[in-house]
Amino acid sequence: MKSVVFCSSQRFASELREFINSLKKLAQDKNQHLVILEPNFDELESQFGRHAHEKDRLANPDYRTVVAGKVYDHLFRKVRVADVCFIFNKDGYLGVNTTGELFAAAMAGKLCYSLDARTLMGHYPNDLYEEPCARKLIHEAIPNPEELFKRLM
Repeated sequence: MKSVVFCSSQRFASELREFINSLKKLAQDKNQHLVILEPNFDELESQFGRHAHEKDRLANPDYRTVVAGKVYDHLFRKVRVADVCFIFNKDGYLGVNTTGELFAAAMAGKLCYSLDARTLMGHYPNDLYEEPCARKLIHEAIPNPEELFKRLM
């Protein structure tokens, strides 16, 4: 069994939770133990809003301080120790922090999967462009928890 770290834009926090909960249920149903490392979006969501654009959130000095610590914590306590990195890029979208986590995971020799084969950056959802460098780091797109579970076994 491999450990997996999930990386995602906080705008997809609820969808990510659903995906992870389904993965945990699969493991439980098959009597398997999964080590899942996930981002902690709860504090950020309650204080700064999940659907606000990152540019607007970054105007708040408190947010700037909190998010920098959260990203650092995720990189060094979770991405660094996991066997596999899963990029939860709904609709292909990668935010700046998620892209950084992807590059860090790749540099650390992690196997990197994504939800969507596309690696789109920009202003979600209408002003996106393909980021080819990030795409090169994804080993395979895995569209659902069932397929991810198979890869982790």
